[in-house]
Amino acid sequence: MLTLLLVCIGGGIGAMIRGGITEICVNKFSSQFPIATFIVNIIGSFTIGIILGHALHISWINPFLVTGILGGLTTFSTLASELVKMIEAKTNLPLFISYSILQYGGCFAACLIGYKLF
Repeated sequence: MLTLLLVCIGGGIGAMIRGGITEICVNKFSSQFPIATFIVNIIGSFTIGIILGHALHISWINPFLVTGILGGLTTFSTLASELVKMIEAKTNLPLFISYSILQYGGCFAACLIGYKLF
């Protein structure tokens, strides 16, 4: 029961952070490139890499921080929906491909860098 509570609290915190970053990006940048999703996914992947690199086995870390906060912060479903919207809007192909590669490759690289730092 405690694990579920930690995930719920952490998820709420992560989602609020993502919402704040999205709001800032919408107000600061006008672009076809969904910068907010890119930012939260890179930050989340890097942070998860750091946690994996430390091999933290503290009982509350994974449910609260990884599954909760970072799970609420990062968003695979938003990425997928943005890619669908780009196709539907007939966004130019180079932008679509660039965004896809930057998301998947960037998140992998960020996680690996975070992991290797420690």
